[in-house]
Amino acid sequence: MSASLFWGLRRLLYPMAHALPDPRPRSRLLDLAVGLLCAPKPKTITAALDWLAQNHPRWSQSQDWSADYRLCSQDQWSQEDLFAPLLAEAVSLCPPAPEPLFSAQDDTLIRKSSRRIPGTSYARDPLSPAFTVNLVLGQRFLQTSLVVPTGPARPCRSIAVRFRHTPPLKAPRRATPEQKAQVRRLRKIYNLATEAAKDLQSLRQELDQLPGGAARLLIHAVDGGYTKACFLGQVPPRTVVVARLRKDASLRTYLPVGQRQGGRKYGPPLPTPDQYRQDEQIPWQGLQVFVAGQERTLYYKAIGPVCWPRGTGDQPVRILIIKAAGYRLHRGSRLLYRHPAYLLVLGPRDLPAPHNLDALCIHGYLIRWEVEVNFRDEKTGLGVGQAQVWNGLAVERAPACLVACYAALLLASIREFNDVRTEAFPPLPRRRRTNPPVRPSLADLRKLLSKEAKAYFKRLPAEPQP
Repeated sequence: MSASLFWGLRRLLYPMAHALPDPRPRSRLLDLAVGLLCAPKPKTITAALDWLAQNHPRWSQSQDWSADYRLCSQDQWSQEDLFAPLLAEAVSLCPPAPEPLFSAQDDTLIRKSSRRIPGTSYARDPLSPAFTVNLVLGQRFLQTSLVVPTGPARPCRSIAVRFRHTPPLKAPRRATPEQKAQVRRLRKIYNLATEAAKDLQSLRQELDQLPGGAARLLIHAVDGGYTKACFLGQVPPRTVVVARLRKDASLRTYLPVGQRQGGRKYGPPLPTPDQYRQDEQIPWQGLQVFVAGQERTLYYKAIGPVCWPRGTGDQPVRILIIKAAGYRLHRGSRLLYRHPAYLLVLGPRDLPAPHNLDALCIHGYLIRWEVEVNFRDEKTGLGVGQAQVWNGLAVERAPACLVACYAALLLASIREFNDVRTEAFPPLPRRRRTNPPVRPSLADLRKLLSKEAKAYFKRLPAEPQP
């Protein structure tokens, strides 16, 4: 049987539809998912229903669409049940044990035009110029992804297994000074880092429930915004966290428990990570990694065990210092990647991994970039957040539903085509044939899905109108 992206997607949508406890709207979710992926911009629910009315014989412009709008606003279902089949499918595509699993987390800002939309607040525009803070209206979402390898010397794919709305706490209108002070105190407890820790713990629990998942080591990569005590203090068992660290972090010598006297928990102060980088007595180690489309040699230093009192307390951590891999695109151009990287590795002391832990952690942080690729596809290609919804539940569920459909599309591409651009995809333009892409883009996947879906819908008999 030939590979089919449409049927590979439908095979994943069937268990996702069982997240709805009511069996009546399940068939609507199957068709609506295809409409959301294939419909043109703007990516609203109305655009998806209009695309189905033009291509599906059982849909029409005159029928009642209110039940489809209520899928995200009134039907009782949870995001965990919607993403659970995607997590199981992503784990099945990863190498078997004892190979570790890789995951990543990051947040994104979806712009909005009205302050009356639930969860909307002013936030700093991440594209602001240096030393200039531009404030924009938007909603903040936190994505947790499982990174799936697609083959040797090939880029990985980031599969979203969580896409949760995490608005900051705001004081009510006309709040008293006591209420404002209470909100400021609660922001230190309920912030983005603590919400990320909850999602990481939930991911670890779901992995433990899968066959053989309890024995798998999870290497989780985050950016420097999560290198905080409220996140690093809630790392679940059998999990290693790799996070960016400041170059001037204050480190202390790790003191074993048996050598601590009185209230002493740390040893003498140590140099900062940047001072370790400049220390010529510590040799650089070479590591072959696949990054930016080819195999490259990366040089790093490993320091540890040490303590970082401000973030991890007296827990022993390891510091990885990656040398700046500066290069120029052509002679006379500006130097790129001229800054070194400092990584903090926090995890259990006795790791069952049979490989070099430093190499695994560096690899896990390098492939964290695939989450940024997801954000570009989700916001630019799919238009996450463009749905005109005002209901409190729909504001959270509509973007999560579209991200789940996008993750199912990527998994279907890996399962059916091994994430390779085969002859089933439309031919490339002549200008791109000299340097073809290594994997299909989101536009390629959407074109092929739309073609196969239209061919399938044409063969369906039209139901008689009442």
